[in-house]
Amino acid sequence: MQQRNLLVIGLFAVSLVLGASEASAQPKPWYWSWWPSHWENQRFEPYLEHPKHPHNTQWDSEKWEPADWAAQKQGGSLELIRGFYSANILSGQYVDDELPVLEVGPNFYHLSGQDKRRVTALVDDYYKITADHLNAMYEIRDWRTHKPIGTYTTRGLHLQ
Repeated sequence: MQQRNLLVIGLFAVSLVLGASEASAQPKPWYWSWWPSHWENQRFEPYLEHPKHPHNTQWDSEKWEPADWAAQKQGGSLELIRGFYSANILSGQYVDDELPVLEVGPNFYHLSGQDKRRVTALVDDYYKITADHLNAMYEIRDWRTHKPIGTYTTRGLHLQ
């Protein structure tokens, strides 16, 4: 009986040593692990904002005005907007059936939520789109698909 217990403990110890001996970053296709094909076509992107705060109240405590950015750049808001175009953050602006449209480029999606709100607020502040009317707004569209992804109103940026 005691020999049998020693044999079981010995086999268990050998299996632990053999299982822990390989330290490799490659996935191991065995019973207690994922096969390599499991990890294909998966994208892991970091959270850029605090995930527990709602988007509409996350930055309420931040005191920022478009003039803060404009004061940092010689040439003011217009030079900032030109910079957004050269950085592919903005792609175009036009009017479609009497609706102002701001077309965003691929790098708009790489901005944090706070910076997306700041870029669209700066554009609105410079062109005064929502300043004249209570219900004024402009639409935000994707540069590639030309489909709407949100709006900017007097209450700020609203993305779908």
